[in-house]
Amino acid sequence: MAGRYVVVGAGAVGATVAAQLHLAEIDVVLVARGQNLEVLRAKGLRYLRPDGARTVPVPVVGGPAELTLRPGDVLVLAVKSQDSEAALTEWAWQPVVVDGEIRTAATTVPVVLLQNGLDSVRPALRRFAQVLDTVVLSGASHVRPGEVASPGSPLAGGFYIGDAPSGAGAAAERVAADLRAARFAVQVVPDISHWKAGKLLNNLFWNLDALYRRSRLRTKLGDRLCEEAEAVLEAAGYESGSSTRDELDRSTFELVEVPGARRGGSSTWQSLARGGSVEGDFLYGEIVLLARLHGVPAPLNEAVQARLAMMAAQRGKPRSLPMSDIADLLGYKGVARPLAAFL
Repeated sequence: MAGRYVVVGAGAVGATVAAQLHLAEIDVVLVARGQNLEVLRAKGLRYLRPDGARTVPVPVVGGPAELTLRPGDVLVLAVKSQDSEAALTEWAWQPVVVDGEIRTAATTVPVVLLQNGLDSVRPALRRFAQVLDTVVLSGASHVRPGEVASPGSPLAGGFYIGDAPSGAGAAAERVAADLRAARFAVQVVPDISHWKAGKLLNNLFWNLDALYRRSRLRTKLGDRLCEEAEAVLEAAGYESGSSTRDELDRSTFELVEVPGARRGGSSTWQSLARGGSVEGDFLYGEIVLLARLHGVPAPLNEAVQARLAMMAAQRGKPRSLPMSDIADLLGYKGVARPLAAFL
């Protein structure tokens, strides 16, 4: 595809995408901030893969003041959901000169969304004329500035991609071709919103590791959260069990050990470990919002959303809440059955 990829957000997913594009000799610029930007500028990206560590000299900038967008560029929004609207606002109205005429990125440049949850597409479509949404399948971790561990093997990860709110046009096909060249498995789908809803259910289950250690009791809570969320999504018009075919071969990007790196946990776990904000309001909070809009109860998702917000505000340690808290959420107070039976 002519032009260049501008990847906004140098976390686990954004840095992995930028590194893979760069290694495939596809033009890419990575946009970072803070200490992460400083380290990337000084040392390059330390990129840990199953076949070893390497330094990837991806070009990096601190924002649109350091980069002039041009025709043929593709914006890739790789910030967390809670930071999406600010990033979209910052980039949408940047000037792009087309045949001597000054236009805006919003009308000229497609934006590709790499967020979890369902919310980012609305502020993107409010600004950008062409929006491509994705489901990201990646086990990448980013805990230390300037370093990302990407355990997918032999490919780096997988994507479902499609036009938002629906469709699968030429732009999606062109971006998919570049991602495949960068060693990702990619399926272009016409109903990306349904795939996003399915990924959201997985997020509700796995991001509990930000609050609780692994246990049978945590698994039970995850199952109940998803059951509650499925009822809410159905009330909101998301069909359960989409009839579309899944053509991605998971064996092409299995998670394997990365020498010198230990995967700590989900993306929310990583956010807490770095002392940053969390996307709970756009995962569990998305279910809460839809529940309130459609008159469906979602007390478990509401409770977990609040716990994540308080944990982030207090800079709590990941997985520090006790098993008794899950027992309380599930209504096991005063039950004669010993708590140990659920651990």
